[in-house]
Amino acid sequence: MERTINLGYWGKSIGLRLPKNVTEALGLDSNSSVSYVLTDNKELIIKPVYEHKTIKERFKNYTGSYHGEELDWGEDVGEEIIK
Repeated sequence: MERTINLGYWGKSIGLRLPKNVTEALGLDSNSSVSYVLTDNKELIIKPVYEHKTIKERFKNYTGSYHGEELDWGEDVGEEIIK
């Protein structure tokens, strides 16, 4: 189904605002990423990017070291007290 939406200025850029029903159907919010392709026919194709990374992928470029340590959060004050 083809619909028309208007462009508007967003700072010095021109923004495309997507209707709520479109973002909800695609599972997008204001922090989501999309990819786009401009075809030879001057058509703009926008696709959601659903990025899932494994732990290994997330840390593949990590070069630091991690040294775990125990933290003292103070006295027990509530339900965390073991009886």
